[in-house]
Amino acid sequence: MEEKTTFKGISAYPGTVYGKVFRWKQTKRKREDRTDLSPDEIKEEIELLKKGLHKTEEDLADLVQKSKANRELSEILESQIVFLNDPLFRARVFERISQNNESAGLALETAVSSLYDEFQSIPDEFFRERADHILDIGKRIESNLYPDKVADQTKIPDDVILIAKEITPSEMIQLGKSKLRGIATDFGGKTGHTAIIARNYGIPTIVGLKNITSHVEDDDYILLDATKGILNRSPGLDEIKLAGIKSEIHKVQPVREISDGPKEIKTKDGKKFSLRANIDSEDEVDLAFEQGADGIGLVRTEILFIRYVEFKPTEEEQFAVYKRILLKMVGRSVTFRVWDIGADKMENGYEEENPFLGNRGIRYLLRHPHIFKEQLRALLRASEFGTMRIMLPMITTRSEILQTKILLNECLEELKLTGLSITKKIPLGIMVETPACALNLPFLGNHVDFYSVGTNDLLQYLLAVERNNHLVGDLYNPWQVVFLLLLKNIADVANSQKKPISICGEIGSDPMFTAVLIGLGFRDLSSALPLMKEVGEKVQDISTWKAKLLAEQVIQLAGEEKFEEIESLVLQTKG
Repeated sequence: MEEKTTFKGISAYPGTVYGKVFRWKQTKRKREDRTDLSPDEIKEEIELLKKGLHKTEEDLADLVQKSKANRELSEILESQIVFLNDPLFRARVFERISQNNESAGLALETAVSSLYDEFQSIPDEFFRERADHILDIGKRIESNLYPDKVADQTKIPDDVILIAKEITPSEMIQLGKSKLRGIATDFGGKTGHTAIIARNYGIPTIVGLKNITSHVEDDDYILLDATKGILNRSPGLDEIKLAGIKSEIHKVQPVREISDGPKEIKTKDGKKFSLRANIDSEDEVDLAFEQGADGIGLVRTEILFIRYVEFKPTEEEQFAVYKRILLKMVGRSVTFRVWDIGADKMENGYEEENPFLGNRGIRYLLRHPHIFKEQLRALLRASEFGTMRIMLPMITTRSEILQTKILLNECLEELKLTGLSITKKIPLGIMVETPACALNLPFLGNHVDFYSVGTNDLLQYLLAVERNNHLVGDLYNPWQVVFLLLLKNIADVANSQKKPISICGEIGSDPMFTAVLIGLGFRDLSSALPLMKEVGEKVQDISTWKAKLLAEQVIQLAGEEKFEEIESLVLQTKG
């Protein structure tokens, strides 16, 4: 049986690099575990734990102060302080000492392991990724319980691709200061802390590779295509050469080009094109403005509040964040997608057999109007401070849009009673991310102001493939002919309705797709910040008629499943 050479994961921060592997070896502390403590020893272990908790809180507070310049990093650390002081967490550890006669280190490890397993069993990705808080806090406390028994941290060489099972927030902050080419992990997701901190440091990163640590060794040379989420442990010479070109484009640190205003982008034959940014944090808003984005095409509002251990930001907390974002993007539109969350994120103990097809997005929000209206009121209030668009996720039917409009009108009336009258019209749009929605567009156009195609979910639903499932991940291919034809149909319908239509999924950030998307009829892309410049250059390098011809040729090749020929054709096409 041929050994596997390519591995598919989740792109946490885009970029393509070729380099040497360094496997991250987490430290292991040496301690003596006991389960036979005497009453006096129990008191001593409880005091030891109290001191360890206090020292850990001091350490975290100090790190928060040092990270104040970076909002996301400081918020991650602040959320750890909240968790550290959680009465239930503390009670679990103290009870194991007092009731099970366990030494402090053993009690801590057992409690942390139990809590970690509980978080990992929650179906929703957002909460599963909060589990790394628990591991990180456990390691911090243990290092303060036994400071003289800490194994030496392995020094990381410069210019390597780091491979690890998982990386805690503290370790990630430490690693961010190293001169890494890239990072790849077995575990993790797009909203996890490895991804968030990798973005802040601008390190090309793939997470969720399942078992990459079992397939590579120190000093192996690998190709990390973090734009597509693919790791190749035995790349060919042509792939390495191509990666060498891309590596010059995707610098390790994000490019910060200051712009006086939105950059006007046109195709080679003079057709205007809109290029917006996708953002997950307030820090990225500054970058989008500086780099001349036409606006923000997608604000994932649920990720803005990732620091909350329990996902329950108040209306006032939401209003403050939305207002700040709008003020930063003065004169440019900002598209806020309402919470794309599920019941397992909001309701303790709730489990759903298949949350991917269940009570999430607009379905959950309409079933919980008090939660939905709280966010809508915050958005409406903030709309006075800039140019806002509101977008609905997971739409499949017309009635979901009409129900949302009823709630919006109720919110407007409630705000009017408080003396706040919202007079400006706020465009309402929908994410086209289910085949049902895509085919329903002719009947939805009279009820919305714009569309945005969420290509990641649309492709998964269309092909019945979970892209992170290694057993079927090879089928997750955006060059599939049915997907290309569906995209063309979406663009045709939207253009016939004269409705703005954009792409905000991963292929909108992939320069390989730019010309094809223009050829399919799209004139508006929302891109990940690090790739926005390159996508813009691709737009300017091709004419619309040449892009249309390219799209027709690509569809023909896709129908014959000649995917390698497609990539060669795209790379060769100019003008």
